[in-house]
Parts: sequence; structure tokens; C-alpha cells
Amino acid sequence: MKCKKCGAEIPQGYLYCSVCGAEVQLVPDYNLLDEDLLGGIVQKEARAGKNLSDVSLTKKKKWNFVIWGSICLVLLIAVLTLFFVFHEIQKKHENTYDYQYQKAEEYWAEEDFTNAVLCFKKALELKPGDKNARERLLELYLKMKNEKEAVSLLEEFVEEDVTDQESIQKLIAIYDQKEEYDKILALSKKVKNRDILKLFSEYIVEKPKFSHISGVYPEAITVAISSAKQYDVFYTMDRKDPVAYGRLYQDEIVLKEEGVTVIKAVARNEKGIYSEPVEVDYTIQYEPPDMPTVSPAGGTYDEPKKITVVVPQNCTAYYTWDGSDPTEGSFRYTAPLDMPQGNQVLSVMLINSAGLKSSIYRVNYIYMP
Repeated sequence: MKCKKCGAEIPQGYLYCSVCGAEVQLVPDYNLLDEDLLGGIVQKEARAGKNLSDVSLTKKKKWNFVIWGSICLVLLIAVLTLFFVFHEIQKKHENTYDYQYQKAEEYWAEEDFTNAVLCFKKALELKPGDKNARERLLELYLKMKNEKEAVSLLEEFVEEDVTDQESIQKLIAIYDQKEEYDKILALSKKVKNRDILKLFSEYIVEKPKFSHISGVYPEAITVAISSAKQYDVFYTMDRKDPVAYGRLYQDEIVLKEEGVTVIKAVARNEKGIYSEPVEVDYTIQYEPPDMPTVSPAGGTYDEPKKITVVVPQNCTAYYTWDGSDPTEGSFRYTAPLDMPQGNQVLSVMLINSAGLKSSIYRVNYIYMP
């Protein structure tokens, strides 16, 4: 390097010209404060007669470190900035319905069902009530045999639309497998559509039928109970619950004692499902028979006549010819009577199955041949 003042050659590492003593002009890569400080040091060292090459080398190393440190810091800040920007973009992207739905499908394809469920749920949080996500989530629950969650979702579907036949059918299948027949019956009460109600045919048991309707009967009756599909019938006669306390119906029930009898009955199918109970009230209140009807009428006859007595059902007729009151020990009427000769009085009385007696009918026949 040549001195700019006198043109003399300056050896490498010297900061002052050995001829004229002028300061060597270096390319500034430092601030003025450092330059002044460094200049003072150099002048001091020069006056001390030391070689300045070591000082210059130290300064260069120092500034190289500062420069590279600054560059690294800038690069680090840039990388961090890009990272956070990318993270925010990614976060916004992940917080969309389409992204979550697509990720759920990808997890499903990989048979990662747990994460697939989580993504479908996130998709529904972003788009509540979405039909596609809910249906796919239901399929996933069924595939995982997660009946609890599947039932919960199906119940939501039916609550929203009681004509959703597919969801109702799936619910019935799950309830049936778990033998939760009470829930099937409760579900059937929400349905009004006749075609959908057919899905419940094997779960809805018809009420048993009685041969006699409730009412007052003046005589003993025999009650028969039947089931439309020949299901077992259970009944009580003391107003108790036939499901808990009923006896199996096998023979007809004969009611002959006076008073009120309440029969409660249910039918039960092969699944153990009971019908709604049926209750009938029977009152047996016997009344005495009407006075018997006898023919021909009383009078005088010149030729014999057959005398007949009309005997109602559940009654027996007793008679006498001597004017006395008939009793159960008197003659029993079984066929038309021959009219006896002379002046005779026929007395007839009816006694029903309850032992009640009719008024006595008396008729006078005069047969003179």
C-alpha cells in the first residue's frame, strides 16, 4: 500500500507512513467512536514503538463476529416470523369445517377411529346440525359398536323427525338386542305414521278380550278371556296388577256369587312384552224369576188338554194339584201335563239357579168328560 501523502511504500500492517508519518486511510467498517478510540490506541502504541498489525487483526475479528452475529439474529427473527405466520395460517385452516371433515375421513381410512370421531365432532362444532357429518359419525359409532353414543345420536334424529324411518329402525334393532322393550314401546307412542308403526308389530301386544262386557248380570255367568295371537294371558280377581300378581289363564271363569268381581288381565308375547291391562267389572245381582206362564188358560173343558209350562233358562218349575204351595220337594215339571178329570187347581212356581223363587201361578181346570 502507498502513502497518499508522499507516495512512499507502506509495509503491510503499518498504520503510519515511515517516511512522512502520515496516517494510513483504511476503509471504515466501524463507527466514529470506535475509530477515535482505536486511533488513540494506535497513536499510543506507535509512540511506544510497537507493531500495530496485531491490533488491526483483533479489530477485524471483533467486527466479523458482530456482523455475523447480526446476520444470524436477523435470520432467526425472520425464521421465527415465518414460523408464527405459518402457524397462524395453519391454525385458521384447521379451524374450518372442510378441513376437519376431510381429516376425519382420512383417519377413518387409516382405521384411527378415535381421531376420526374427534374430527367429526369438531366439524359439527363448526357447522352444528350438519347432516353429512352427523350421519358419518353415526356410521362410525355403529362400526365401533359404541351403542351408547349411537343411540344418543339416533334419538336426536328421531326427536327432530318422527318420520325418519331409517333411524327408527336402527333404534329398534339396538333396543331389541339389549331387550329394552319398554324403550321400544315408548318410541312407538311418538310415531303416528301407519307404515312406520308396522315396524313395532312384534312389540305391541294387543289387549286380551273378554267374552262378557262389564255390567250387571241377574244370573251366573262364565267368562272366557282370549288373546288375538294366542299369547299367554295373566289375570287377577282382586284388583291387583296382573303383571306382578296374575295367574295364568287356562279355564273359563265362573261367576255365580252375588256381588262385584273385578277382573284385570294382560297378554304376554314370546319376548316377554306385556300388553296394556284390561279391567272389567261384573256385578252378579240375582232377581227372582217372573211368574211362570201356563197354557191353556183355566176354565171348563169337555175334552182333555195338554198343559204346558214355559220354563226360562236357568230355572226349574215345580207344581202341585192339591192347591198347596209348591216347593223343591214338589213335582218337577219336565214335560206337558195331562189335564185330570174333575175340578182341579194347578199351582206352579219357578226357582232359578240362585235359589230365588217366583210368585206362584194358580189356575183352575174343570174337566168333565
